[in-house]
Amino acid sequence: MKKLILFLCVTLAFSACKKGENDIAPENPADAVAGTYTLTSFYYAAGSDEIDLPKMPYSQSGQTISGTVKLAATSQDHITLTLILKVTGQTDSSIDIDNIQVKKTSEAYGLYLDGELVADADGDNIIFNVSETDAQTNEPIALKFNAKK
Repeated sequence: MKKLILFLCVTLAFSACKKGENDIAPENPADAVAGTYTLTSFYYAAGSDEIDLPKMPYSQSGQTISGTVKLAATSQDHITLTLILKVTGQTDSSIDIDNIQVKKTSEAYGLYLDGELVADADGDNIIFNVSETDAQTNEPIALKFNAKK
């Protein structure tokens, strides 16, 4: 009788551990990070021009600046990133970055452009940071943003 009770307890313990929908791992890295994210901060600098919005959406003088980032899977391990900035009363500005490779890291995913790590993403958040020197003007260019689903 004691063995039967022990067996039932062990069986119940294992049957109670059921995977939820969020516990299912995506089939490929690109699908794990794909989706639409809302910008929570934005920084852009090119030479002497600089836009620093540490908290978004940002409102001033009756205008609001907000934005989204869309990651679309183009293959199992590549995505296209579309960054859209919206300013009240103005036409939306957007930029597309194609052929970003997605690689699984220990806890999240790394986004690589031409072999260089430019962002970390975990499916809920993106931290993007890229800087380089403009070949024509020799001035630094930087683009940084954080976004959340």
